[in-house]
Formats: sequence, structure tokens, C-alpha cells
Amino acid sequence: LSPTTTFREIKIGRALLGVENGAAFLGSLEFLSPQNGRQPRLLPWPTGVEQIETNGEVVRAEPADLVIMNPPFTRDSLRHDQFSRQEEKMMKAREKELFASLPAHLSGNSGSFLLLAEHIARDKKGTVASVLPLVTATNVSALGIRQYLAERFYVDTIVTSHDPTRIYFSENTNIGEMLLICRRWPEEAEKPPTRVVNLYENPATPADAIAVAENIIKGNQARIKGTVQAWPAERIAAGDWGAVQFLSPYLCERFIELREGKFFSIRELRRLAEIGPAGQGVRGIFDRSEVPDENRMVALWYHKTDVTQKMSAQTDTYIIPKRGKKKQTLDLWAKRGRLMMPSRIFLPAVRCMSVRLDEKALGSSWIPCKPYSKHINEQILEKALCVYFNSSIGILAMLGGRSNKKPTYPQFSMDDLRRIPVPDFVTMEAGKVEMMAAAYDELCESILLPLPQMNECETRRNLDAVMVGALGIDGEFVGAVRRELSREPAVTSRRYSHGRH
Repeated sequence: LSPTTTFREIKIGRALLGVENGAAFLGSLEFLSPQNGRQPRLLPWPTGVEQIETNGEVVRAEPADLVIMNPPFTRDSLRHDQFSRQEEKMMKAREKELFASLPAHLSGNSGSFLLLAEHIARDKKGTVASVLPLVTATNVSALGIRQYLAERFYVDTIVTSHDPTRIYFSENTNIGEMLLICRRWPEEAEKPPTRVVNLYENPATPADAIAVAENIIKGNQARIKGTVQAWPAERIAAGDWGAVQFLSPYLCERFIELREGKFFSIRELRRLAEIGPAGQGVRGIFDRSEVPDENRMVALWYHKTDVTQKMSAQTDTYIIPKRGKKKQTLDLWAKRGRLMMPSRIFLPAVRCMSVRLDEKALGSSWIPCKPYSKHINEQILEKALCVYFNSSIGILAMLGGRSNKKPTYPQFSMDDLRRIPVPDFVTMEAGKVEMMAAAYDELCESILLPLPQMNECETRRNLDAVMVGALGIDGEFVGAVRRELSREPAVTSRRYSHGRH
């Protein structure tokens, strides 16, 4: 909006964001409206700026050869703060109306702007290039927008940063990001694989970035400080963009094979256990207490890596109901469990991916996991699952589908946990589940080293040996997974260097 800028050979319009004459407008997103007469309310350009080509207002969004955008993405609670509460309410109602049939919503701003980009890109030759939060490639909530883009474009290239010193491409952010390039593609033509480039050194200057881009375009993989994968079109179409999860292509492919049951028979954790309640709900109903009340309710509240070093753990606080929460208290307390899963972890310091308590409890940084089976004792399943989650294969299973807002500090929603691939204990050979449970009894008091040291951790190696015997998988393969995980920048929090290992 600089009043000293003169634009040549370009058409610029400003779309109204706000409420006027009782109607709410969502700025340029109004181009998505299927209703006649609800094109964006366009405003004059500020005084002093001349559009040399037209001198007039833009009345429609003309098809574009190239759409470049870095959409505004922020917390839902921060949007529309410049408006009154009544205006904000009207705008939120307009959002629900506008996006009712579309695979995005305004609580995730980037998705809605991708819909706009698709809308204005030329039907035959349009291209969209956008910088987006990395979670757009990983989260369940963004599955619809991934499938939407893959249907309407050829997803040409995805570039991410696995450089812990700078996991983003934008200014003024600290979350993981990706560069997404999509091109229109003839309907009858088969789509090639998507090129996924995971950088271990993020260019520091525009000149360096241009050089990296040229090497990506020319396929000069040896000159790219990163790894390159060809991700099949059928995976992209299904919304599986998991090639961004690890710098190591080996780990990305092994996770796919694990999830598809190529190493051993699997089922998703939700088919074997109840997950929840989440810590947010517990914190809303209970307060921590140093002493018990008459109900003696307990919880595992914290995940302190200097305390939680073994698979066997103890509760660390009493909890008491908040005033007026009696009914909710009883409902939540009935969902307590012994086996606990993390809601978030700091990979460079974490030791335990799961712990088991000697009594049932709720969690704050932990989420109860309550396995069930008609054929296997609940405590046997708890122990077997705890051993699996703390083995190298279990860690791969957990990290391969994680939400990646910050690669070193992943968060696990209950949906993320429910989708973790685990052994199909019901169909396992007799005695194998008991073998894993017995390993818990033997190793539950043994110290686990932090993940960057997992390849030197005797306890982790022992757990891996149990996996080899119980699941019938190759020991050399398990060792390779353990070594590659220990080298991941998200795990070490250092720039990747194979020579360090």
C-alpha cells in the first residue's frame, strides 16, 4: 500500500474484509462464492497510486498463469481482532456458509487460500506455488485439501527444511514450513511421481536459494544439501505426503512398508485399544493437589525427561475436581488407564515413548491407552505394547505419522495415536505376545538413553532383539532403522552430518 509505488502492466484490486450494510465480506475469498452477485466488494486504490494499465477497479479475478502466495496462517483466536464482537460473529457465520461444501475452513487459513489459488489458476496451464505450514502435509485435518489439490493439479515439487537452525522459509515464524508447487495437468495424461526435497541445510540468502532451486529443477541431486524422493502419484492422490516426515528416504519408505504390513501383520492401535481422554480435558476438570481427597484420584501430569527414564513409571500428582465439575469428573475418571502415551515430546531429550504405571490414572502430558481383547489379558497387552513403542520399530511407527508443526517437538493428537500401526497381537503365534510382556518385566526398570543415543543404548538394543524374535523380522533391518533414527536432525537437533556418527 505504498503511496509512492507505481505499478506497470498489472491489475491490482482491494477486496473488502469486514461488514458493510449488514453483510459480511471475507476479502478475496469471496471469489469462491457460488452465489450470483457475491463477488468481492472491491475498493478504490489508495490516493497517489496509479494503475497505468487500467485506471479502473478490478471486477473479477482473471485466470492466472502463476499464483504465488504465502498465505496468512495464525491461531483462529487471533483472526478478526480488529472488528467488534458482533462483526466477528457475522464474519464467522459467513465463513461457515462459504466453506460448507469445501475441504477447508478458516481455522486453518492456508487451506482456504489454496482453494482460492486453484480457483484463479488457469484451467489448462495454471501453476500454484505456495509456502505453507508443514502440517498441511501431515495432519489428518488437512487430508481433504491434499486430496483436493492432487485431483486438480499435478503436485510437482515439495520442498521442506530439516535444518534445525531454520525449519521455515517465511519471516516472523518458528514453525516448520514447506514450499508446494502444483501444475495443471491434462486429464488423460498419467501424472509422474512428485519430487520431494528435504533440505538439511536451508539456504541463508536469496542467491543461495536460487542456486538450490536451479539444482532441483535440473536434477543435480549431488549439489543439493538434502535428500530427494520420487513419491508415487497414487500416494499423493490418496493424501499420503509422508515423504516430508524424515530427512532419510530409507525411513520414509520403511514406514510405508510397516504401515502396509510388509514386515509383520499389523492393525491400527484404535482396533486394539481405547485412547483418551486428552490432557486438555483433564486440565479443564481437575486441579493438581499435593494431598488426596476422599476419592484419592491420581495422574501422571508431567513428562520430565530427567525423571521419566524407564518404561515403568509412577504417578506424580493427586488431582481434585474443580468446583461444579462433579459429573464430568466421574466420566473422565472412568477412562483412566495404566499404559500411557505422550501428547507431545521433545525428541532430542526424550527417553520413553510410552510408560506403564502400577495403577490406573489420568494424564496431562500423557494420554491413557486401554487395550482390550477377548483372547489376551489386558495387562499382558499393556506390557507388550509398551515394549513395542519403546523399540526402534515402534518409534518409527509413532514418528512416521506424527503432526509436524515443529519436527523436534511433535505433538500427538488422539487421532494420531489411534492410527499408529501396531502388531496384530490377536493373530500372532502363541507365546509371542507373552514373550514381549516378559521382556517388559525384565527390562522395565532399565534406563533408556535419550533418542540421539539410541544406537548406543543397551536397553533399546535389548528391546529391538525382542522385536526380532517375537515379530520374525530381520535384525539387520531393525539395526538400520535404529541408526537412521538416531541421525535424524529432528532427533539430534543439529544439522545433519553423516560423519558425526
